[in-house]
Amino acid sequence: MHINRFVVLTLLLFIVGCKKERDSFTVKKQDLVEAVYSSVVIDPLQVYTVRSTITGYLAEILVEEGDLVEPGSLLFGIRDVTADRTTENARLTFQQAQKNLKSDASILTDLQLEIDQLALKRKNDSLNYSRSKTLFDKQAISKIDFEQSELQFGSSKSTHQAAKNRLQRTRRELKNARDQAENNFKSSSARLSDSRISSILQGRIYEILKETGDLVTVQESIAIIGSADRFKVKLLIDELDIARIQEGQRVVIDLEAFDELLEAKVVRIAPKMDEQTQTFEVIALFNDNPEKLYMGLTGEASIVISERTNAIVIPSIYLNTKGEVETSQGWKKVKVGVRSLSQVEILEGLKAGEVIYKPEL
Repeated sequence: MHINRFVVLTLLLFIVGCKKERDSFTVKKQDLVEAVYSSVVIDPLQVYTVRSTITGYLAEILVEEGDLVEPGSLLFGIRDVTADRTTENARLTFQQAQKNLKSDASILTDLQLEIDQLALKRKNDSLNYSRSKTLFDKQAISKIDFEQSELQFGSSKSTHQAAKNRLQRTRRELKNARDQAENNFKSSSARLSDSRISSILQGRIYEILKETGDLVTVQESIAIIGSADRFKVKLLIDELDIARIQEGQRVVIDLEAFDELLEAKVVRIAPKMDEQTQTFEVIALFNDNPEKLYMGLTGEASIVISERTNAIVIPSIYLNTKGEVETSQGWKKVKVGVRSLSQVEILEGLKAGEVIYKPEL
């Protein structure tokens, strides 16, 4: 009987000794930062994709990735076979139109010769008409002979004037044809010049997407150019948090490639949500641009919403869904303030030094 009591007492002591001690937390005052968290990507402040306005083959690559370029710097050469042929044909047509318009061109020369001959005939018919009129006045010839010479002179005059009008009209048509051919040639030449692609801004070549000999279609991406020394921070904010974001808020950035935290400021909030990601794009600029940044660097960031100093703070996991914490006197209702990712501010219900217990699952 005594042995059994000893065994039972030993087991009870063992069980009590093995009972797991509950997690507790001593309430204290500390600083607390309320923030919205996001992944970040670093991009040049200005960036654009180089595209071709024509279809052709990439004949020349005049730059390399990492090169610095100025506005107007030649980047690529596109060989547009169609444009080459069109420009050459337009050039030949323009040259022929210029020749046709020259005074010694056969078509104008022939017309001028015809006019000269008609002018001579008109002169002869005019003399004959004058003589006939004199003879008719003297009644030396019949009225029929006189009228015939008058009609002949009138016909010569009309034919001569018509030839001169035809020359002016032909010269005008040839000039219009020349101007049209010139415009076509200039247009084709301009299209041919599109095959020489230049930079539109000062910056760095971050990526070349094509190789020599590749087919490039209209508006197809060839390269990416961006600012060389000024960068922006792109954040994607969930629609549940976007109402808390404002321009001017402080952003604390932790990039994978840097050991130190960087600071920036929100400068732009996209007015429209991306329907695919259900997020809003927020842009921030560095307060002090790091010496060396790269396009595409990633990391995390916190957009500071508010900051509390010397506040009553507890871990969020010690607060149940009813807004209560467990103390040595039992469950106590508390008033909650701002929250961080893992902590929560207590406005009423707890004092520094009190001990609370982690809710049991």
